[in-house]
This record gives sequence, C-alpha cells and structure tokens, in this order.
Amino acid sequence: MKKIKTIKVGERHYQVDMRGWMCPYPKYAVESLIRKLEDNNRMDMLVDCPSAPDDVPKVVKAMGGKVPEVSQVGSGEWRIVIVK
Repeated sequence: MKKIKTIKVGERHYQVDMRGWMCPYPKYAVESLIRKLEDNNRMDMLVDCPSAPDDVPKVVKAMGGKVPEVSQVGSGEWRIVIVK
C-alpha cells in the first residue's frame, strides 16, 4: 500500500495528493488526516476517485471540520479544501 504524503504549502496550509488511490480510500484516509490537522489549518486534498467529492466532505463535516470548496482541477480530478 502507498504511503500518504502531506506537503506543507504555506503557513497553516497543507496538501495531500491522493490521485491514483482507488475508491473508497480517500474517504477513509481523511479521518486520520483531519485528526492530525491542527485547528485553523487548511488542507487541500487532490483526488481522482469519482465518489470522493461527495464522500470526503461528509466525513469532514461529521468530524467538525469545514469544506469551503470542492473544485474540478482536471479531467476526473478534484481539489477538496478542508479547514479544521
């Protein structure tokens, strides 16, 4: 199994690239990622799993986080902005 790599983009801003991960891994991975994310931090999750733009925000919101933006960034690819 691949290892999830989180990259620091800027102050309180991170990115995790989960393109190439089969569904439903992004949905399950976001649980541990949001637990590690400190309050008032942002994480951009890049995905190509077709169900992730719907599933990931539901998990984030259930865990008390916010998803201010989900945008398509390529053919079959999305960026999900997560704020804790």
